[in-house]
Amino acid sequence: MLALKEHVVRLHVLHKQHLLNDSQADSVLQVVNDIVALHATSAETPYLSLFARMRRFRNELLDEELYVKRSLIRLAAMRGTLFITLVELAPVLFQATKPSEPQLSKWMSRWELRASDVGELTAKLIDALRGGARTLPEIKKSLPRDMIRSLELRVGNDVYRMTNVNVVLNALMSKGRVFSEKGPGSLRVTQANHYYLLEKAYPSLNLESIQPEDAKTTLIMHYVKAFGPVLMKDITWWTGFDKTEVKNSLAAIENQLLSVEIQGFEEDYVMLKTDYEQCASFKPSKIHSFALLPYEDPYPKGYKVRDRLVDAEHEKKACVGGGVQPTILLDGKIVGLWSRSIERGKGRIELKFFSQPEKSVEKDVVLKAKAVAMLMATPDVDIRVKVEQ
Repeated sequence: MLALKEHVVRLHVLHKQHLLNDSQADSVLQVVNDIVALHATSAETPYLSLFARMRRFRNELLDEELYVKRSLIRLAAMRGTLFITLVELAPVLFQATKPSEPQLSKWMSRWELRASDVGELTAKLIDALRGGARTLPEIKKSLPRDMIRSLELRVGNDVYRMTNVNVVLNALMSKGRVFSEKGPGSLRVTQANHYYLLEKAYPSLNLESIQPEDAKTTLIMHYVKAFGPVLMKDITWWTGFDKTEVKNSLAAIENQLLSVEIQGFEEDYVMLKTDYEQCASFKPSKIHSFALLPYEDPYPKGYKVRDRLVDAEHEKKACVGGGVQPTILLDGKIVGLWSRSIERGKGRIELKFFSQPEKSVEKDVVLKAKAVAMLMATPDVDIRVKVEQ
């Protein structure tokens, strides 16, 4: 079996992810295309993920593509998570990951919603959004008061509460009829979502233009290209597909794949043949590469098994409850965490290294932190460096 050196693989993946100094991108669309999608559950994550991957990124560059040109779209996809992806790739993500009609019906019935109620409320919501985007309070205000009900769902010891409006809106988003977005320059999670009819904002977009099975195979192909070499469990984790679905998709493209070993690791990995050729001839730079990656950045979030990204004793600090914390990246390895407390142009960024960094490394990471502060309109920032004791 073909074997690759671990540090070469790691830096080659960084190269594909535009996280090396000499692979930084000039275009928002180039980055999104090459990494499949930006995580977008947290409002600030897409901006900071792009900032880490582009030479001259400004927040307005993402806003223009997402809100003005409509070349990008925010939608629920892998594992039910919100992502920003290219409009051209949206049908693939949507068809590959959307819940089936029986799954959706079962979910709504658990909230004790009758089919007649769903139909009536759906019609009212569609009418409310025909005039343009509305926030949830604006939508509720447009509805008859007696039409809105509070619902409760018990799952074990947990109790979830939503209104019937929320439940039906979520169902409409799962069906691809409605989507939500934060709005230009929205860096706060608390910023209200605006809901749109997809047909009004993206009149040329047909989310049904590919069949689900073909979409699953295409999505896996894009993932392996962007993140490979990967393990079967990485693919299953990232896509949210079951093992049978993954195996079927891999079988459909097996003539384009290779099984490889990574020196120092026992399991067998899979990657594209074309990607193997590029990786095998890749000459890593001797210049260190640094990045401050945000919460749920696509690079560390792209793997179930993260032993190539972070040392075992630190993994649970960086990966908490299924999420990936804001991380300090050095040559593709997570060497610490960072956090910020910023308000009204003032604040603090704290850099916490797992071990004492070289002085030159510390200096460069501090410069990165100052650049992040400027991106977030915080010229008056206090940078604090800590080392884990």
